[in-house]
Amino acid sequence: MDMIEIKKGGKYTVYSNGGGDEPMKTEGEFVGYTILGEEGAIVFRVSNGDKKPLLRIIPVSGLFSIEFMDEDLMSVKNSDRNKDGDHATYIS
Repeated sequence: MDMIEIKKGGKYTVYSNGGGDEPMKTEGEFVGYTILGEEGAIVFRVSNGDKKPLLRIIPVSGLFSIEFMDEDLMSVKNSDRNKDGDHATYIS
């Protein structure tokens, strides 16, 4: 199965669980991924009005969607099955 990889430095719109009734919308630059506790997370640099940009960490389990207009921000990778037979998903 082919996996889709989003690229560092690209501008994306992310919808995720914000804790309320409506999803949280994040617009920013994809910085990379990290671990938050024992869970994977993605990191975005977002603008904070007139203040310095800040980093927002979004747990993967809270993601609803990632949107982008430029197909150059996406690449397809071949994925091998891991030893348990599950597919691995890569975001880097």
